[in-house]
Amino acid sequence: MLSKSELRTTVKEKMKNLDYSKKSIMDEKIRNNVYKLPEYMDAEIIFSYVSKEKEVDTVDLINHAINNGKKVCVPLTKKEDNSLEARRIDTLNDLKTGNFSILEPKDCTKILDPKEIEILFIPGLAFGTRCERLGRGGGYFDRFLLQSTGIKVGLAYEFQIFESLPIQKHDIKMDIIITDERIISHV
Repeated sequence: MLSKSELRTTVKEKMKNLDYSKKSIMDEKIRNNVYKLPEYMDAEIIFSYVSKEKEVDTVDLINHAINNGKKVCVPLTKKEDNSLEARRIDTLNDLKTGNFSILEPKDCTKILDPKEIEILFIPGLAFGTRCERLGRGGGYFDRFLLQSTGIKVGLAYEFQIFESLPIQKHDIKMDIIITDERIISHV
């Protein structure tokens, strides 16, 4: 089994070499899988990361949720205590470039209690077939997910899925992983 560091390096290299047109097709397949998910259809309050670089694109997902009357919140990174806050947005215009050059909610946006969120879309560099998740190593999402009881959904390209991952006690598993080829459920 590869170490966490080796997995991160392997996946980052694959993401770096991902062709834009192929990425767009895979993103659309992932979104279509999300839209069919009963947990998404039934949810009134969702949380989603705002995608960057070669991550699974969430901009259309966020717009779809807003346009379908869902309350949408996105993470605000708080570097002072290495934590995330869930902030409500009504439009993508509520975002600005924040920490780590990630689009984040503006300061005027409302904080939501993580316990209110029904479904959470979480990024990761790698996922295991038993719904394990490997992030970028900062632990921001793992700490945030401890506060929520909502359905945790990892969004990934199929090449980010591995038979198993070297996880530790503090690593939070997903309930569902959605790729461009399948849905893996641990619910």
